[in-house]
Amino acid sequence: MSWEEFLWHMDQRLGMYVGRPRYERAFSALTGFALARGRGELAAFQEWMSARHHGSPLTFSALVLVETFGEDAAEDCVVSDTDHRQAVSALCRLFREFLGQKALAADQC
Repeated sequence: MSWEEFLWHMDQRLGMYVGRPRYERAFSALTGFALARGRGELAAFQEWMSARHHGSPLTFSALVLVETFGEDAAEDCVVSDTDHRQAVSALCRLFREFLGQKALAADQC
């Protein structure tokens, strides 16, 4: 399964794979998929997210929430089903953006 296919399923059909669609479950699914691939995408995504936030020491899962809900966002601010959908969609969108920039950089080498 490609990243694009995985991200589509996570964004559109998360509940089919993890039960109740929740942001923390999407984060866990993304982490598991990346670790199974064994290509270091998570570490690179963490660096990319940190750079987007001026070297922030927060984890990428927390930074996704900051981008989605604002500077003071934390996991406890994701309460409604709508909040969870927004956070999952943002995680997928940001990971796609990261992969796109990574591909562009590889093409330029």
